[in-house]
Amino acid sequence: MAREQISPAVAERRCPNCGTRVARDAESCFMCGHDLRIRPRRRQRVSWVDTLLVLAVLAVLAFWWQIASQPQAEQGSGEQGLAILPTNIPLMTDTPTPTASAEAPPTATPVPTAAGVTTTTTVRHRVRPGETLLSIATFYGVTVEEIQAANGLTSELIRADDELIIPVTRTEGTASSNTVASRFEYTVQAGDTIISIANQFGSTVQDILAANNLAANDVIRPGDVLIVPVPQLPPEVLASSPATPTASADGGSPNGGNTLTPAIVDTIYIEPRLLGPPDGAVLPRNESVLLRWISVDLLAPNEWYVLLIYPSGGAAQTIPSIWTKATSYRLGIELAPPAGQEASYAWQVSVVRVKPGNGEQLALEAASPPSEVRNFTWR
Repeated sequence: MAREQISPAVAERRCPNCGTRVARDAESCFMCGHDLRIRPRRRQRVSWVDTLLVLAVLAVLAFWWQIASQPQAEQGSGEQGLAILPTNIPLMTDTPTPTASAEAPPTATPVPTAAGVTTTTTVRHRVRPGETLLSIATFYGVTVEEIQAANGLTSELIRADDELIIPVTRTEGTASSNTVASRFEYTVQAGDTIISIANQFGSTVQDILAANNLAANDVIRPGDVLIVPVPQLPPEVLASSPATPTASADGGSPNGGNTLTPAIVDTIYIEPRLLGPPDGAVLPRNESVLLRWISVDLLAPNEWYVLLIYPSGGAAQTIPSIWTKATSYRLGIELAPPAGQEASYAWQVSVVRVKPGNGEQLALEAASPPSEVRNFTWR
């Protein structure tokens, strides 16, 4: 019987699992039982050249991404600058001529006082209950920041009986004839302070102290009669007080009749309720500001709404008190801040009654509590 020729390659077939030599047609290894019908997969090797190519491509992509993103940001900012620049140029170079608002009432614009020599002095103020840094700064004609700097304060928190140093700026010189103050009598009521009296009638602490020869620390008591100067009053306010009631020797009228002068009504109204603008409103400087409130009642001829507008920051101006029978008042754009600046104001309204005083002197009386204080910014 002829022997089958077996090639060396076939004879050398081995089990891929244990390395044992196996037959050519064997389906499993007799040593380890490995299934010889499953051909092992060859591992796919990753060439280092391929790895370098991938890294190079990623580096190029990252480099171009950085270059492409930087010019886009610069181009965007350049376009934005080109878009803004034409509108900024007239605002910064143009100086508009103030013109009166067509809707402003004829009683509006305050007249500035004549210039003089300005000096700064300090006064001491003891904080009363209910006072704030803003109210104190407003009535001394200074800013909150100046009071904080003079007293080393880092916040606006103050307490009753605290003693503050107030840096008061005084202007020495002759004032304009339009700023001469009318002088009224006022009888101090319980709870009054110099600041609250100035707040009620549109005067200032400095003017009241000077008119009554008082120092900043002097105490006022209920029943004291003070002189309260109020600047720039309309003539109709001074003429609105009823005549002083007098009687003839026979107990009748001065003309001998039986009719006496009607009694003066001393109604105390509720505080005026403010309508607008809302507290904290920011208003455009190219528009007038309409301040509105609700009527408390039909006012008597000698009763007036007194609108007080306090400068509280920025380019705000000092505005005298406004005495009016209306329930609104419009601030014209001639009082608006210059271009690029802003002005912050606080405002409130109260009702005041003008009455006969001693002799020919007129007297003032609070006919309502003051309203809440609201703030707005002209920008």
